[in-house]
Amino acid sequence: MAQSFEDAVEQILQKTEDYPADAYFFIRAALDATVEKCRKPAENPHLSAEELYFGFCAYALEEYGPLALAVMEQWGITESSHVGDLVYNLIEVGVFGKQEGDKREQFDGLTPVSTLLNAPYETIQTA
Repeated sequence: MAQSFEDAVEQILQKTEDYPADAYFFIRAALDATVEKCRKPAENPHLSAEELYFGFCAYALEEYGPLALAVMEQWGITESSHVGDLVYNLIEVGVFGKQEGDKREQFDGLTPVSTLLNAPYETIQTA
């Protein structure tokens, strides 16, 4: 019998407490929302690291608005690589999948979380 998502998160938290359980539940919801928005076919809903990362940030803005960055910082998610950590922790316990060629490093060096989550709220400077 396959383990539940809750059990998988508990298994991860027994190995590492780098991120809270809420972050794992959030990334699962962000993945679902991103697959839906990208209109990925049900038989192959695979997202690239970049699609998942940008979808994650967009979902954070939808859910938390101007507080999105504060929530992510509270969870310890301040870089694109942290989203990669969450994803690959879930892959390791078997609840997320990956395809040949997918690598953890594909999450490194993407647009900073703070840039993406602050952009809609930055004020325009006038001369």
